[in-house]
Amino acid sequence: MMFNCKIYHSNESGCIFVLLDKDYQDLKEMSIDLGLTYQQVADLSSRKEKKKYQKFKYFPNIDITRISQKLPIPRGGIAINE
Repeated sequence: MMFNCKIYHSNESGCIFVLLDKDYQDLKEMSIDLGLTYQQVADLSSRKEKKKYQKFKYFPNIDITRISQKLPIPRGGIAINE
């Protein structure tokens, strides 16, 4: 299962600064790349509600989304999602 991690920050004038927009094979690979523990990344990916420390004015937005992988369409067949 693949995941996309997008880390960005917006300022008062509405400009969005994208710091990272990268796909990962799994959350473990993402945690290693970001320098976080697996549990921290899993927590970020599953929480819909922000934690208290994430409401800090300069805390970046971190969106982790699951990427649905589609198998190639075989000749004369139908595509099947995993």
